[in-house]
Amino acid sequence: MTETQPEGPVGPATTGAPIGRDVRPEPGVRRTLTSRVLGRAKLVYLFGCPVTSTFVKSTDYAVTVYTTTRGQATVGKFFARGELGRSGFAAERLAADVVGDRAWRMPVVRWHRRGFTVPRLPDEARLDLACRDMNRAQRLEAGVWALDVLLEIYLLGYLHGDLQPHNVWLLDGRLVATDFETFSKRTPGIPFLDSGDVTGNDPAPRPRPLDPAFDPDDDWSFHHVLGVSLEDAVQGLRARLAAADDDTSRRKLDALEGRTG
Repeated sequence: MTETQPEGPVGPATTGAPIGRDVRPEPGVRRTLTSRVLGRAKLVYLFGCPVTSTFVKSTDYAVTVYTTTRGQATVGKFFARGELGRSGFAAERLAADVVGDRAWRMPVVRWHRRGFTVPRLPDEARLDLACRDMNRAQRLEAGVWALDVLLEIYLLGYLHGDLQPHNVWLLDGRLVATDFETFSKRTPGIPFLDSGDVTGNDPAPRPRPLDPAFDPDDDWSFHHVLGVSLEDAVQGLRARLAAADDDTSRRKLDALEGRTG
């Protein structure tokens, strides 16, 4: 991101993860050896996690663990055997096939039978936390980046479905997107600014609802966490694309303005 200084850093009272959000849940009651063994067996059997993994968090259909992959500290995401788990993992594999080579996608270190690992980064590298030390121009740049990523995915005929700040990380000085478990084909013919990643609406049936990136009613969106509205991002991306002189930028600008769908 471009380093500009129109104003000083904005503190957590103005931007950043909503109050009450924790990176990890508070530790609970100390577990017995038996409960730890049974818990690890559950991770291995239900989610296919490596035996040596360390639990971080879970949902009904997936679990996040700390792992080590070929000597590298990694984070693994492994999916349950049920319908939601299978569809989530299939979406991650689809995203890898479609946009796996993009610099804005978190690189996968290793694929497993029902999961994958990515580089382990410090919690402060996650955008909803990192933005607390960003000035307005840097936060706006991140919002424009997100809209540009969604536009690129749109032009490929897909949608991300959950590109929000807590699914974006800083890796080697660049922003990268994660959590492609809602990645899927979009419904053709819908203008970009009316599409699922922008409005949350897409006629196709889906196992999970879409979470639009700039939803003003969503506390986890770019609108609230970074203070960057959809209008801000559109204006910034429009100016950038209009100033560029290449076919890709012209194609993106046409889609942004609703001239293609």
